[in-house]
Amino acid sequence: MMVGLDIDGVLADFVSPFLRVLEERTGAGCIDPQTYVDLYFSDHPELSREIVTECILKVSNDPKFWAQLHPLPSATQWKVLDDLSRQSKLIFITHRYECDNYSIHRVTCDWLRKHGVSDPVVYFTQGCKSELIGKLKVGLFVDDRHENCRDVAENTNAVVLMPHRPYNQTFSHPGVQRIQDLDELLPFLA
Repeated sequence: MMVGLDIDGVLADFVSPFLRVLEERTGAGCIDPQTYVDLYFSDHPELSREIVTECILKVSNDPKFWAQLHPLPSATQWKVLDDLSRQSKLIFITHRYECDNYSIHRVTCDWLRKHGVSDPVVYFTQGCKSELIGKLKVGLFVDDRHENCRDVAENTNAVVLMPHRPYNQTFSHPGVQRIQDLDELLPFLA
């Protein structure tokens, strides 16, 4: 079975460093990660959509931002992912933006190699992830964003798993199974 994984929020901690970028831009004090519930920080009236978009563009154009993200899986979990990759049973599907000033593909693959996936296969899309999931015949998909999970659950035959995060805790869908840890992925691979 082909496994598809999102990267940011599943394998890489995107939220913590992005909050620091927002804090630097606005001069605001620390933004509690537990209060991050959606991409545009609707619970934070001091953070306008324009400021958030500006910060998204800033990090999108900064290869160092992506290269320095903290990994979320344990060493054992990275080994499992590398084993799947070596068997050509693992792909990564992300909404990271492709920029003209550097190769986000190279930066992303280098980051995955650095953490243990020897030969990563990465797809980038700004569209619905379900389109790629169906086209690539992914049987198991893991994403932290409820929008992506709903899309894939409703438009493909893939089993959809969603790691529990503060920003997705209120989401529930009959086609999406919540997991606490990537170790819960293992029974699906047997």
